[in-house]
Amino acid sequence: MTLRVNDEVGVKKSHILCAVQISKSLVPGKKLVACFWVGSPKSGPAPKTYAVALAVNGEAVLAKVGTEGQIKVVKRFGGKPGPKQGPLARPGKLFTVGVGSALAVKSSAIRCAVAKQSFGTKKKAIAVGCFKIGDNGKPRPNSYGFAITDGGALLVHFDAKSKGSPVEIVQHGK
Repeated sequence: MTLRVNDEVGVKKSHILCAVQISKSLVPGKKLVACFWVGSPKSGPAPKTYAVALAVNGEAVLAKVGTEGQIKVVKRFGGKPGPKQGPLARPGKLFTVGVGSALAVKSSAIRCAVAKQSFGTKKKAIAVGCFKIGDNGKPRPNSYGFAITDGGALLVHFDAKSKGSPVEIVQHGK
């Protein structure tokens, strides 16, 4: 499935909502995919949870949602300078996806997948992971990406051989 600016994706059997947008706060003026923990699609990001984003310029961001819904950037990795993009008035669509779904952000190298993953425990959780894809179909060497579950979020760095290693791991509510 290809997502365009202002489209949103709700993940079945989870509280994860992702959106493609021209960012106002996470990476101002850049097109990105951002994922949040939400109680419902209309309620917005839940307080005391984390949001993650990956911009087309390669910048990966981890942000915390405050008690009033404000979003504060906690960590920022990667990224290259480039022109800012203006807001698009195009109405978006809300899609619902499940485990096994693959998503692409239109006119970018950003790819996302919904899968069941284990993160340091034996129990598997539904996760959304996003990264920029290279010419070989793997994550771009020396780039960043993210993953988010109902339990927490993480930023990952891909080395020269596209092998990922977490650089920041957080739990929602902490």
